[in-house]
Amino acid sequence: MGRLDVTVEVSARHVHLSQADIEKLFGAGAELTVKKEIPGGYVAAERVTLVGPKRSMERVAILGPARKETQVELSATDARSLGVDAPIRLSGHLENTPGIKIVAGNGNYVEIDHGCIIAQRHVHLNEEDAAKLGVTQNQNIDLRIDTGKDRALTFSDVIVRIGGPDSVVHLDTDEGNAAFTGASCVGTCIAE
Repeated sequence: MGRLDVTVEVSARHVHLSQADIEKLFGAGAELTVKKEIPGGYVAAERVTLVGPKRSMERVAILGPARKETQVELSATDARSLGVDAPIRLSGHLENTPGIKIVAGNGNYVEIDHGCIIAQRHVHLNEEDAAKLGVTQNQNIDLRIDTGKDRALTFSDVIVRIGGPDSVVHLDTDEGNAAFTGASCVGTCIAE
């Protein structure tokens, strides 16, 4: 059984927009404004409102750069609050998912007919760490988190994604809150 300690990050609700939808929301030729660099992209200065069947959520972050297809990533709590029956999926796996209305601050909007998901918990491993742990792409592993706050738990079905320079686990806000994660949380990846 392999074990490897990895940084845990919590990914709050956010939107990835196609270039066509960026222009529908913010105007012809519009490009997102970089607010903060993150691995593989950036958080944009622009924000949107998500309008679901039950209610709306304002000031939702947009992550860039533009994607081939617009995608909305929510926690299960967010999805229930909005009234959207979003399935758990890996990023980019959007078939048979519900849509939602996305509104910019200027009043422009797009209505996507699919693309809302609850992001599947996953770990990005660089090649060296994947070899140390003895895992392959898309393998399921466990993640043990013990922050010392009497909420230690183990998540099963954490999907391995190999590639890139850094190794980091991505959980949604529901999962992060359940484990009392904080700014400098480390979890143990466990592979059998």
